[in-house]
Amino acid sequence: KTLALSEARGKAVVSERWNPIRTPQPQRIPDNFTVELFFILDGPHHRYFSTNEALLAYLCVMINSVNLRYGPARAPTIKFMVTGIDKSTNESYAVLAKQNDKYIFDEGTLENLKDYIVDRESQYGFPDAIYLMTGRDVFTLINGKPSVNGLGIGYVSSVCTHAKVALGEDRPGRYTGTHTLTHELAHVMGAHHDGDASTTSGHPGAKQCSWNDGHIMSYINKGPSHHTFSWCSLRQMQYVVSRAGQVCWTIRSSGYVVHGRYPGSVVPTTEFCSDVINDNQAIIENITVSERNCKVRCLYYKWDTSYTYGYRGRRYYYQEADALDYMSCGSNKVCIQGICVKKPVAESKVTTRSTEVYTTKVSTKAPTRIPRVTGSQCRCDCNNTVPARPATGPTNWRQRPPSGYTRYRSG
Repeated sequence: KTLALSEARGKAVVSERWNPIRTPQPQRIPDNFTVELFFILDGPHHRYFSTNEALLAYLCVMINSVNLRYGPARAPTIKFMVTGIDKSTNESYAVLAKQNDKYIFDEGTLENLKDYIVDRESQYGFPDAIYLMTGRDVFTLINGKPSVNGLGIGYVSSVCTHAKVALGEDRPGRYTGTHTLTHELAHVMGAHHDGDASTTSGHPGAKQCSWNDGHIMSYINKGPSHHTFSWCSLRQMQYVVSRAGQVCWTIRSSGYVVHGRYPGSVVPTTEFCSDVINDNQAIIENITVSERNCKVRCLYYKWDTSYTYGYRGRRYYYQEADALDYMSCGSNKVCIQGICVKKPVAESKVTTRSTEVYTTKVSTKAPTRIPRVTGSQCRCDCNNTVPARPATGPTNWRQRPPSGYTRYRSG
């Protein structure tokens, strides 16, 4: 379960659920484990995309960033593959706020989601994990009171079980849900929050890794560590995957991948800052990316409503946010997991294959098949958010960007 990136909220009240249906398997553990991941998208999310190909491409690019973070996993390695989508229209699984249907309740929806997939698993191709990506604002209960600080939730160690579900919010087109997706999938793969012990015999837990170190399985953002797993998380996922069994390890479906594209290479910086600022009255003046810490600084102004000596003036502000993967941070440099590095050589190997896309119309019927997606935007891999910092107040405009920042024009 993920709340706002704040140490003070929710850590003690979060109660993750461990699925105990696990027995040691005698089979040889594979060197590589490809997690077949199926997405359910609610209306507020999937309606943003004009075609199935555009939606699939968006998810594939997001998964590229997720897979970067799972790169250090060993024995076996872990990689996620998008196998299909369910574009919900009925949304019988959703528990919405009575006063405003723009808010979705995390625990109630997750419980319903577990039941929702029972009759749809064969149509989904028996994936290893299923993720609901919502365009709504997730709310949770903290000490019994509703709070919009919820971001997502998932069942711990549920991969390849009847409870293999998780959910998280995302602003479609902006990749704001990438971190939540990474975090919640780690729960599904077996990782508890850093600092938490496991109540299940044999499971290593995360007691030995400090919550304050600020890795992915913490809510604290201290910089690059926020984009990496602690060794405790990697050990827990290794433990669970090694016991998942041959049926889980075997790849049953074809899938989709977009090679060499990441959120920062497809989202224009002006759109990124517009989303960070989220103010229709703001006029973006300048955008810079720090080579030192991969923070995007969005400088903007608003017209002062008061008049001084008959003139209306500009008041300047700025907000900062973590750069998306592969945002430029200097000459031939890009940000990857919060670090500005030399831009890697682009991948060249691409294979093509198609799979099915589904849409749900009524809760009592199986998803209806749509013609196979064969668009060039999203190709098959057949081989195996961050919240912005609030502005600190009016800021005087500087003609030069701060030291260590790369300037972007706002046009």
